[in-house]
Formats: sequence, C-alpha cells, structure tokens
Amino acid sequence: MNSLQALSRLLYKLVLLLFIGYVAQAQVPGGKGGPLSGSKDRKSRTGSSILDDSTKQVYGPETSRFLLENDLLTNRDTTYAIDTLLENIHNYNFVNRYNNRYVDLGNLGTAIRPVFYTPPAQIGTYFGMNVYDLYALTPDKIKYYDTKSPYTYLKYVQGGLYQQLLNLGHSRNINSRWNIGFDFQRLTSGKQYGYTERSERQVDHYGVSAYTRWISSDSAYHILAHFSHQNHWVNEQGGILNTLGTDQSTLLDNFAENAVSQLVPAISGNPPTQMVRGNDYRNNWHIYHQYKFGNGFQVYHIFDRQTQRYDYYDNDNTYSEYASVRGAGNYFYPDVSPSDTAYRYYFSDDTTHDVMRYIVYENRIGLKGKYQGWDYRLYARRRDFKATYTGLYTTTNTEYNPVTYKKGETFLGAWGQYSFKKNIKLYAEAEFLLFRDYKLSGTFESPWFKVSYLSMLYSPTVVQQRMYSNHFRWSNDFSPVSVNQLSGQLTLKYKALTFEPSASISNLANYIYLDQDIKPQQSSAFQIFNVGVSLNLHGKIFHTENQVVFTQTTNNVNVIRMPQWFINSRWYAEGFLFRKALFMQIGIDAHYKSDYYANAYMPAIAQFYLQDEFLVKGYPVIDVFANARVGRVRLFVKMSHINQGLVFGNGYFTTPYYPGQRRTLGFGVLWPLFD
Repeated sequence: MNSLQALSRLLYKLVLLLFIGYVAQAQVPGGKGGPLSGSKDRKSRTGSSILDDSTKQVYGPETSRFLLENDLLTNRDTTYAIDTLLENIHNYNFVNRYNNRYVDLGNLGTAIRPVFYTPPAQIGTYFGMNVYDLYALTPDKIKYYDTKSPYTYLKYVQGGLYQQLLNLGHSRNINSRWNIGFDFQRLTSGKQYGYTERSERQVDHYGVSAYTRWISSDSAYHILAHFSHQNHWVNEQGGILNTLGTDQSTLLDNFAENAVSQLVPAISGNPPTQMVRGNDYRNNWHIYHQYKFGNGFQVYHIFDRQTQRYDYYDNDNTYSEYASVRGAGNYFYPDVSPSDTAYRYYFSDDTTHDVMRYIVYENRIGLKGKYQGWDYRLYARRRDFKATYTGLYTTTNTEYNPVTYKKGETFLGAWGQYSFKKNIKLYAEAEFLLFRDYKLSGTFESPWFKVSYLSMLYSPTVVQQRMYSNHFRWSNDFSPVSVNQLSGQLTLKYKALTFEPSASISNLANYIYLDQDIKPQQSSAFQIFNVGVSLNLHGKIFHTENQVVFTQTTNNVNVIRMPQWFINSRWYAEGFLFRKALFMQIGIDAHYKSDYYANAYMPAIAQFYLQDEFLVKGYPVIDVFANARVGRVRLFVKMSHINQGLVFGNGYFTTPYYPGQRRTLGFGVLWPLFD
C-alpha cells in the first residue's frame, strides 16, 4: 500500500470517528454533590448550578473531578476538571510528550533517559534501574476522582511501524464519600530494523492500577490507596551492526531493509532459537491517609511497598549463529578478564540469564497544618530495602548463589509554604538522612519571576554500588554526590506575547557515571551552565511556541554528555469550523539538538554509559499534525518525521547505533464517557 492509499484510508477513519463523536454526546441526569467534591464549586459563569432545561444536572468534564495525592498532602484545597483541551494530544510518543527533554532508543517504549542533568527527587539509596520509569503508573500519576456519574475514558493511538497505545480507565462513586476506579495501559511497537517479518515486535507493555478514595462522614478522616503493576518486555537489538565502518548517512539510507542488529540479527523458528530480551516487572502498594482535628491540626501516614525486578536473557553469548555476520572477535559484551580477551562472562559461556530484584518498604508519619500564615509539614521517614542478584550456571542450568545487599535508612524532614498574596508564594523544604544525606531547597514564585535554590547530598544508587551478573561485576563504596543549584526565570508579558528568559548554574562534585568500559567512576568537581529563552505568541487564530537552551560544562570535565544547543518550535492555527460543530488545530512541530557524543546503552544492566566513537549528529525533526474536537471527543492525525529524505538528510540517530523513528503516519482518539 502506498502512502497516498494509507492517507486516504486514515482520512476516511477520521471522518467516521468525527461523525460518531458528534452524534454520541448524549446528556444524562445527575445526582448530588458530596464530601469528595472538596471546596471547588461546580457552578457556571452566571453562578447558578449546571442545569439543563429540565433543571437536571448535566454530567460532563466539570461534574467528574479529580485530585492528586500531593494536593491533599500540601493542603491544596482544589480539584481538577477532566481535560478537554487539544494541546499536545498528538504527542503520544513519550519523548515528544515531555517536550523532547528525554532521549530513547528510537522506538516507542524503549529505554529512555533525560537529556539534561536532573537531581533526584529524594535523598537516600534507590535501585537505579530507571530507564523504564516514565512508562510506569507511579503514585504521583494516580488520579483520585469524585464522579457524579460513572466516568470512563478511552485513548487509542495507532501509529506507524506497528506502534499502538491504549489507555483505558473507569471510575465511579459508590456513594458521596467513596470512589473506586482503575487505569489500564497497553503499549506495543514493532522493530524498525533487523527483522525477518515486518510485524516482529520490539516492545510489549502492560500497566494497570486500581485505586480508591474514602472520606468519613464528618470529613475528618481521608484515605487514598492504590495498587499498580507494570510488565514491560523489550526484545533487545543492541543497535545497528556496522562491521564495515560505514558512515552514518549510508547506514541510514536503507537501514530498515538491510540493517543487521548487533544482538540476534535474525530470528528463526517458532519460538525463536535465538533470543535477547529484557523485562522490567514492578508492583507497588501505596496508602496515604490523614486525620484532621477540630482546630485544623492534622496527622498523616504514608505506606509504600515497591518491588522491581529486571530480567535479562541472551541465549547465544558465543554468537555461534551469526559469527560470520559480526566478524571474528567482534563481540557485544566487554572483556571481564584484562589478561584474557576470550572470557566475556563470569558464569555462563553460552547463555546469560541475570535477575536483579529490589524490594523496599517505606513508612512516613507526620504532622501538618497552618501556623501564622505558613502551611507546614513535619515528618519522619523510614526506608528498608533489599537488592538481590541471581542468575544461571552454564551446564547445570541452576541458580548461582544469590548476592544480597540490604539497608535501612531513617529521615527527618520539614516543608513549608507561605502565601504573601494569591500569586506570590515562598516554599522551603529540608530533609536529612541521619549521618549522611541532606536536601535543602527554597523557591520564591511570583507572576513576574521565579528563583529557586537547591543544596543536596545524595547517596549512590544500588546499581552504582553493587553489580553481580554474567558480564559485569563490581562492589564500590562511593561518596555521596554533592549538588548546589541556583536557577531563575523572568516572565514578561505584553498582550498576546510572552517572553521568558531563564538561567541555572549547577555545581557538582563526586558525580557518578559509567565510563567507556562500562564501569562506575566518580568525578571531580565541575559546573553546568544552562541559559534558555522561550518566546510564545497566542493570537486568536495563529499561535507559536519556541524554546532555545544553551548548555556548557566547565573544568574540562567530560563525564556528562549533553547537546550544547536544544531547540523546540511549534506553529499552529486553531478555530471553529462547520458552525462551531468542530474545533480544530493544524500545525507543525520542530525539534533540534546539536552534535554530541551521546551516551550508549547496555541492555544487560539497563544502563547508559559514556562513549567516544559515535558522534550523534544534529538533525532537525519536523512533524505535522491536525487535532480536532467534536463535542467531548478529541482526535488527531500526525505525520512524524515528515522531512525524512526531503530536507536535512535521510534520518538521524537518537543514541549511538540506534536510529530515530522513520516517517510514520499515526492517528488517535480520546473519548470520555459520563454515563
């Protein structure tokens, strides 16, 4: 099927969905409000209740509202309406969804990392297997609803190259004080290269959460609870194999048809006889509850139990099936013995099956309330974790003795917020891990400028300190990482124009990274400078949003790799059509990062590391999109990487030897139901 036929079929489906959405906006009568509603009123602009001609409440985005756990924790007395905006609905890819501030392996659902240095959100010792965090349903993402009618939402995306994304959820009130619901996420993508059948899958993801919210009859006790699960499978490829030293442009010209992957060049048999797979498996039990006394003083408790397991399986370490393709001595895994390059394993010479497990229990108990204009929070936090490394021997196919690393940590902390006026606030936070880490932060925020300061000493991750696998082994006693960061932003508005210059400086010491030999190292002190500017213009019809960031490191330290120039630009027009039956956006997105030696990826331990042989060249990626809303149904059509082969070249690499997504056509529908 050629591109014109595919586009015709897609437009036909879009028109059909628009028609269905237009005729499906039935309104049904409603019920009464209750304690779950909070203080946010549900009135129209005239101040009267939302009524139809029969004086019955109409269900819709304003009558099904939600809050996040952090809103309750910080005494933020607000709830949010269901989103019906068109902004960014076409950005279903996780890289685009976060304004291109992440880099993946060129395909939906693959390992992903931030472009810029980002301090951890909390101090303490964490697992360090983070490359699939963005796909997980974490506690900060769970929405707790108050629905006046059963609420169901559907998001379905059909992308090119066998990409699919499904988000499905349902929530309903059992009574005015109790709500339950669930979220489901399904994500798949097909291989872009190194396949024998076009439909071969690279990523297979399931995620689910079940949640509840309950308030006592006197509104003194409030509980939020949920369980979430993720099962994320990736058929690892290792990037494109380049045994001939071919330049990047030649590799990209016909990579889909002719390229061979570094791991498992061809799958044969059913089930396949050669296989390299990574699996990120997670479960999370989470409870937040609080009790408010008559004077507004509150006590709260947070319980969190997380388990995470990373499995890596490669049943052809010796590459016997494709040694002729790779070439003699051209291996994927590094030497484990400096004196003998024939040994690239510790336990098994033909099969790798490593399992890393991490389980953590965390309890936080605290006091919160208001005092002389301050919203405050005082708490103690306790974390107990255990990490276990296991795998299989070669001949016996039995587990080798597991290696365990466990630890307990106790924290004391305080948080405060002071409101000078409605839009002028001061935030302050302090947390201490006894005898080791600390975090001190402060932010002053106003409509015209924002200034933040962060001072932090945080522990190395478990993975940085301990590794025990078939191809990698280390045991380190690193010092905590030190960071001091000062940032500021101005906001200047004139009519429809907004101009926002920003800058930050980060002083780091003892920064931990994986070097070119994929071994953890600790750096000397260095600085990172960021200077940015955003320029946005929002007229009645035409809009543009632009961002430029310049980054520079000092002291000739080359242990953290970031592009010097980072550019986002969006231009679009929007307005009503067909007597205001249809609201539509049509526009273009562009993104550019300058040349840099981006970190390479090692799937055996799910970590990015430094490399000096592959320059990821700067390349502008241009997408075009059309977003539409009919009633409550939103739809989009998007052509990603439309400039491939037309201008600027035939493609690009996101990560060394991992090509970016080719030109693809995708569409999606977002459909909320309120009955």
